[in-house]
Amino acid sequence: MTQAYLLEWMDLTVTSTLNPNKTDLTMITLLQSRAIIKKATEQTFLIQSQFTVQVFSLTNEKQIKILVGNYYSSLLFLLDKITEINNSNELHKDNLKEVTDTLISCLDELITFIESRFANYLGNNFEIIKRKYNGPTMIDNPSNKVLCKLSTDQTALILRASDELKILISKSMNHLFKTIVPFLSTPNKVNLSYNAMRGKAYVAEERDKKIAIETLERMIKQIKEY
Repeated sequence: MTQAYLLEWMDLTVTSTLNPNKTDLTMITLLQSRAIIKKATEQTFLIQSQFTVQVFSLTNEKQIKILVGNYYSSLLFLLDKITEINNSNELHKDNLKEVTDTLISCLDELITFIESRFANYLGNNFEIIKRKYNGPTMIDNPSNKVLCKLSTDQTALILRASDELKILISKSMNHLFKTIVPFLSTPNKVNLSYNAMRGKAYVAEERDKKIAIETLERMIKQIKEY
């Protein structure tokens, strides 16, 4: 049985209604903006409820992984697009900025919901769409960043574990990555996407897990020598 696409309204809103390449954003009225904000908030609660029903209606674990993976990648894609719009020069009205900020918050909440409730289904076989993110916080000058010798995947594992063990305490894992990652760089990349890195925390390969563990073991050895 074909299941409904729960992100249909959000998808259309981000990719069409608020897309400056498809819509004249100056024509969106204050009343329409308020309607979008109200609908986005309602949809966020509705999607969480209906998505849970969809997941538990499936009995095949492979099907569940596909469903969770597809929604996860779609949410990351939509967050990427609305962040790009939010950072563009097309938003000449304060009410439109409020709309994009609300959608970013709603999509963040849905991503965090999947990560917290269905993390077990975001396994190593799940491939996240590769794309370039332009996060809301970006520090372009390498001298203002901390260079991390670990790869993005390895760093993501350590941050995820730090969050789940409450070594680093934040209001959500999304907030943790959003706060820390913009201040990091790797030997291969200056500007890191907190969304992309957060996604990597759930799909890391065994090699990356091994390197992360070995790094932590080296740190333990170093601390013992103090």
